[in-house]
Amino acid sequence: MQNDRRRPLGNNDNHAKANQSLSDLALLFTTDLYVGSLPLYKQKTKNTSLDLVYEIDGVVHRRSYLSALSWRAIMLFAFNDGKTVTVHEVDKPGRYRKLFPQTLLRRLRWHARANSDFTPVARLFDPKGTSVLLLTRSRFCSHAVDVLHNLADCGPVFQSLWIADIMALRPMLGIDLVRDEKFSTSIPISSYIRAAAKTGRIVDEKELLELDLSLALPSLPLLGPTAAISRIFDRQCIDHPQLQQLRGRTLYEDYSFSHRL
Repeated sequence: MQNDRRRPLGNNDNHAKANQSLSDLALLFTTDLYVGSLPLYKQKTKNTSLDLVYEIDGVVHRRSYLSALSWRAIMLFAFNDGKTVTVHEVDKPGRYRKLFPQTLLRRLRWHARANSDFTPVARLFDPKGTSVLLLTRSRFCSHAVDVLHNLADCGPVFQSLWIADIMALRPMLGIDLVRDEKFSTSIPISSYIRAAAKTGRIVDEKELLELDLSLALPSLPLLGPTAAISRIFDRQCIDHPQLQQLRGRTLYEDYSFSHRL
């Protein structure tokens, strides 16, 4: 995954990319990944870390991070300096490309457009547990994705997540996700979201087809940021006043079905 934002901005395409990156960044800093009842960055198995190999403007870095907050800081600094970030490895060698191959990243990027209601692109699951994640589109130059998941105690959630946080679930919490290579669906993500609101679960396509989703249904919960993430976002709003205008925005606003949920 690569961060394409560079300065100075010389044309409309670059301006559009910068504006989209800023919008995505606002989404990622106004929500948080909860696993169970606690945010990911407050949990970890003893003596575990997330190993990353990445380069910033051609300089390769190898780091082991003890907190899921560390990657947010790296991405913020790179964004503020207009630098390019390319990720090569996350967690143990080869796992990142196995879970997120280039073909999948390209499909997620293709779905990253306004007013869409595409089918989920991929399904990740824990063979030894109950965790399920349905991926729909990419965010922030493929460093993040929109996900319908059941990791939180409050029930299914639809939110934007850092890919690094998804990868960190294995070393930090023992949730060893794999990609369902047989997954394919013809049903748009809006139906999966409505089914999750109705049942309190992420259902498969067969069960979904049997559900009556015609009636008004409750909305899925929107998980706001923790105090620590809020402070980071507040500080960024000082440096980038345009971020303040994006406060309160949700990922649903990028989808054509937002008014129907």
